[in-house]
Amino acid sequence: RGKGGRKPLTLQLQMARMRQLFPRFVYKAGKNPAWYGTLRPDPGSFEYRLKLEYRPGQPPKVWVLSPVVHPGAPHRYQDRSLCLYYPRYGEWHPGMFLAETIVPWAAEWLFFYEVWLEDPEGRWFGPEAPHDKKKERYR
Repeated sequence: RGKGGRKPLTLQLQMARMRQLFPRFVYKAGKNPAWYGTLRPDPGSFEYRLKLEYRPGQPPKVWVLSPVVHPGAPHRYQDRSLCLYYPRYGEWHPGMFLAETIVPWAAEWLFFYEVWLEDPEGRWFGPEAPHDKKKERYR
C-alpha cells in the first residue's frame, strides 16, 4: 500500500489511467461526478456494478449499486460505502491512481465479501484494521 507526500494527481490523469486499466468504468460529470463500472472479483463471482466517487481533496468512496449487499456486511461506512483501507495508516493519498489502488481494493473487498457470505460463522478473512467492531459493522 502507498505512502503520503506525493503531489496530488489531476482529475484528467485519474480519468486517463482509469480508461487504460478499467475501460468499462465510465466517468459521468454533473452534480455528483463519479465513475460507474462493473467488477467480477473471481470468474465464478457475480458481476457487481459500482459507483466510485472522487473529488480532489477528499477521500474516494465506492458503493455497490447491484446486486444488493447484505445489510449486515462488515467493513462499510454509515453511508454504505465500502471501507477499503484504514485512513490513519496513510495507505491511500491523492498522489495515487484510483485505478491502481481503489478499484483493485474494491475487487478484493468483493472477493472477501463473497467468502463472508458463505462462511457459517460470518468471519471476514480479508485485511482488517484495529477499530471498534460494533461501530465498524454498520459504518
